[in-house]
Order: sequence, then structure tokens, then C-alpha cells
Amino acid sequence: MKHLISFILAFIPALLTALPAAADDQAPDIVAHIIEADTTTVIQLPDGLDDRLRYTEPVKEPVKAHNGMAGYRIQVFSDNNVRTAKNEARKKEMTVATRFPQYRTYRIYSAPYWRVRVGDFRTNADAEAAAQALRSAFPAFSREIRVVKDRINVVD
Repeated sequence: MKHLISFILAFIPALLTALPAAADDQAPDIVAHIIEADTTTVIQLPDGLDDRLRYTEPVKEPVKAHNGMAGYRIQVFSDNNVRTAKNEARKKEMTVATRFPQYRTYRIYSAPYWRVRVGDFRTNADAEAAAQALRSAFPAFSREIRVVKDRINVVD
């Protein structure tokens, strides 16, 4: 072990002296190139990339709802791991809310489970159609996505 450490320490100065010479042989970095250019540089982002780079937690407007009625929601997450479930639920809720802002998301804690449910659907067919859209958008956790009966908020 001592030989390995001394071997590594012996080569560090050689590596440090070789790095600046290699960097001098390369073209100037992009920042220097932009500063030295006399023209205007335009950077075009693909559609939707700017929204994904600047994520803000969605603001949930208060829902003027009746006392609720029987309906359907899509469950996208359920876990009872004490250490990780709460953060995982928050991450998945933000992911779904960002991609599907038209559906309200609900992070629910019912001991010992953290769950994330999406939407307020009156019919099973509407919920299944939305669940299929969620499955195709998030194939990584498509096995967890299922339609469940729940009390839903009905907005006038």
C-alpha cells in the first residue's frame, strides 16, 4: 500500500507540468472566442427546454369544490420506506406536475405510506386515458401507475 501511494505521489508533479502544455496546444476556449468575436452570438434553445431548465414549484390555486364525490385518480407512487419515501413522493409529484400541468397532483401521507395521485376524473375511461399518457411519458415508473377509486374535487 505504501508503494502505491509513493508511486502516485511521484507522478503528480509530472502530470501537473504536462497539463498546461497540452492546454496550450488546443484551440481557445469558447468563452474567449465569444468575447473576441465582433459579431452577435445567438443561442437558440429547443422548444420547452427553457421551461425544464427553470423549474419552479407549481402554484396550486385554491379549488372551489363541493364536498367531493366518488371518482378516480391515477396513483403514480406509493412507498413506506421511512428514509426515502417522502422525498421520492415530492420528486415524482414535481416531475408529473411539470410535464402535465393540466392535472392537479396530490401528495398524501396515510401512515405508513406516502402516495402521489394525479387528477380528478369522473369516469374510469377518462382516468385510464390519462394513465396511458402518463405511462408513455414516464416509462421508468410505468409499473407503479394505476387508476384508483378516490374522493375527487369537482370544480364548477
